[in-house]
Amino acid sequence: MRMRIALIAPRWNKKANDYPPLGLGYLAAMLEQAHHQVAIFDLSLDPGISLEESVKAVCDFSPELVGITAMTIVYHSVLDTATLLKARLGRPIVLGGPHATLYPERILSESPVIDYVVRGEGEQTILELVHALENDGAELSSIAGLSYRGRGGVVSNPDRALCSDLDALPFPARHLFDLHRYGLCTPEGRPMVTVLSSRGCPYNCAYCFKGIVGRTYRQRSPQSIVTELRQVITDYGISDFYFIDDLFTLDLKRLEALTTLFVSEGLNVHWQCLARVDRVNPDILRQMYAAGCRRIHYGVESGNPEILRRIGKGFALDQVRQAVRWTKDAGIEAKGYFMLGLPGDTEETMQQTVDLAVSLELDEAMFSLTTPFPGTRLWDELVQKRPETEYTQDFSRAYYYGNLDEEVVPFLNVSAVPDAVLSRWMRIAHDEIAQAKARQLYLRAFGPILGGLIWRISRFEPLRVLARRLERHGLFQRFARLRGGMARTWS
Repeated sequence: MRMRIALIAPRWNKKANDYPPLGLGYLAAMLEQAHHQVAIFDLSLDPGISLEESVKAVCDFSPELVGITAMTIVYHSVLDTATLLKARLGRPIVLGGPHATLYPERILSESPVIDYVVRGEGEQTILELVHALENDGAELSSIAGLSYRGRGGVVSNPDRALCSDLDALPFPARHLFDLHRYGLCTPEGRPMVTVLSSRGCPYNCAYCFKGIVGRTYRQRSPQSIVTELRQVITDYGISDFYFIDDLFTLDLKRLEALTTLFVSEGLNVHWQCLARVDRVNPDILRQMYAAGCRRIHYGVESGNPEILRRIGKGFALDQVRQAVRWTKDAGIEAKGYFMLGLPGDTEETMQQTVDLAVSLELDEAMFSLTTPFPGTRLWDELVQKRPETEYTQDFSRAYYYGNLDEEVVPFLNVSAVPDAVLSRWMRIAHDEIAQAKARQLYLRAFGPILGGLIWRISRFEPLRVLARRLERHGLFQRFARLRGGMARTWS
C-alpha cells in the first residue's frame, strides 16, 4: 500500500513567498523514493485569495496524510489551515519545522486537529511515520523525533540524531514546485534556484535558532553538489543559484575543492551565498569569482563593537570593512544585513550601525527590526528579565525586513529606546542608505571629484526631480560604463 501525501507551506502575512520551501522538497523526495504519491502546496503564493480557495487544491488531491511546516511567525496561519483541512478531509495531520520542534507537547495538548509532530530534521522521521501508519500505527513508539498523543497523554519519543551523510539524501523534488511563480531572481532578472550544500553552523549568534539542523556542521561532497546543479540546468534551464547554507564559507578547504571542481567541470553558472566576514580572504574570493560567485550576503548586524560582542558575532568592525573591500576587489557584489533594536541599542548605537552601512561599498543593505524568537538566546534572555513572556499568536506581527509602505511597529522591543523611536530609526536607516546608493551612482558615473560636486548640486530641491528621473532611467549606469570603457582605452 502506498499513500497520497500533501505537504503544505502555509500562508504568510500580506505577502507572497519568493523562496520555494526547500525543506518540503527534501521530504517529498524521500517519500517519492519510497514510491508514495506526493504533492506540494505553497499557500503563500496566493496571498490575495481566501484560505478556503487556497486549500481547495489540497482537498481535490484527496490526500491520506497532510504535512505542514510551521515557523513561529506563521503558526497562527498553520492552525487555521489545519483546522479547515481536518474539517474537510478528516485525515491525519502532521506538523514539522521550527515551531513544531520547540513546542510539540503544547501543540498536541492544545490543538486537537494536529495528530503528530515531527521534531528536528524530518526526512527519516516522516518516512518511518508513513510506514507506521500503513501498518495501523503499531510502530509509533520506536520512531525517533516523533511526538504524538498516546493513551496516557502526549508522548515524545527520544530525539533523532542529525543526518550524518547528506550525500545519502535525494535531491529536493523540485518538479513538485511551480518554480516560475517564485520571485527569487538575480539583480538582472534571471530566475534563481536555492540549493543547500551543508547543514549546521557552529557559531552561537544570539538571534539564531539552531533547533532543526543544530550546531554540528555537516557538508555534502563537491561532486554531489555539481551533479545537483547540472540536474537543475538540464531539467529547468536555470543556471543561477543561491546557496542558502547558514554559512557557506565555513570550511575554506572544502570551498576551495568545490570552486576548483566548478571550474574544471566547465560549470557555467552564477551563484550567491551567505558568509561571515571573518571566513573569507582575498585568495578564496578570487577563486569564488572564477567559479561563478557574483554576490555574497554578509550578516553584519551592528556598527557598535560592544553590541556585536553581546550578540555573539565574534568579529571586529575592521574585519567587516576589510571583507567588503576584498569582496568588491574580487569583482563580487556585497550585500549587508543589519539589525536595529538589538539589546542595548540606543539612538547613538543605531546611528553607528547606519553610519557603518553607509560607509561600506555595499551593493545592497537590508535592515530588520530585532525580534527575539523562541528557541534563541535572545528569547531566553528576555524570559529571564520578563518571566511572564510566552509565545502567543501576536507573533504574527513579528517584523523582519523593512516594508516602508506601512507603519513599522516593533514587536517585543528589547532595545533601550521606546517603540516609536525604534520605528523612526527604520525610516532613517532606509533614507540614509537610499541617499548613499544614489551618491554612489554619481561617483561611479563622473568620478570622485566631479561626481561629488554634481551630487551636492543635485540635492537642491529644484533639481531633485530631474535627478530622480535620471536615476530611474539608468543614465548614471550608462555614464559609468562609458567612463570605464574610456579608462580602459587610455590605460
